[in-house]
Amino acid sequence: MQLYAVKFGESLLSSKYIFRDESSEKLIRISWSYYIAKHNNKTILFDVGFRDPITANEWGIELCNVNEEVKKIINLNRVDVIFITHSHFDHIDNIDLFPDAQIIISYEEYLHALKSVNPNVKNRLLKENVVKIKDEYLSEDKFKFKVIGGHTTGSSVVYFEHNNKDYVITGDECYTCDNLIKTRPIGVYSSSENNKSFINEAFEKGYISLPYHDITIFQTHNKVSNNIVQIF
Repeated sequence: MQLYAVKFGESLLSSKYIFRDESSEKLIRISWSYYIAKHNNKTILFDVGFRDPITANEWGIELCNVNEEVKKIINLNRVDVIFITHSHFDHIDNIDLFPDAQIIISYEEYLHALKSVNPNVKNRLLKENVVKIKDEYLSEDKFKFKVIGGHTTGSSVVYFEHNNKDYVITGDECYTCDNLIKTRPIGVYSSSENNKSFINEAFEKGYISLPYHDITIFQTHNKVSNNIVQIF
């Protein structure tokens, strides 16, 4: 198995949104990213990012055009499975670019996404090959998709093991690795208890977190190109 992180943007975010116990307005530079896995001759995406420059400007995000970098790793026309951790725009808006992939998403986030202002998301989700999960789902005998419902009503994470180490792709149940390492719940949530329970359990079981907004991911792993690193 190979796993890559793709950074398609950067911005500043107030620390009070990242950590629930933080009251200061300190700004922290974050990444906007998604993950790619190559496993058993299949290409798997963990969320898909977004591409709208107007939305990026509204959020103060410096967008990166990563298409050519990604094409050097995978064939974008042959993506087999896509896990959607939740339906916020930066995780789901590019879903229309993958008409043939199987999509795995929680039932609650599916319903929420159908109300999305982006009609491309709605139209794609109304097509075939969308698996809607109410609790958990095992894909490829390796990736356990689990609904947490902490960050949003149906937000989810993906657990897996590699080389005798346990990992969790956290969606936004963690914004940074420190949310789990220091057991500090996030500041933006639907259910504070669900988010706290997930973090505490993952910490106790020794999971290594792979969040979407921790820029240090791109500073501590092997660089493949300007905006892509290889986790393993």
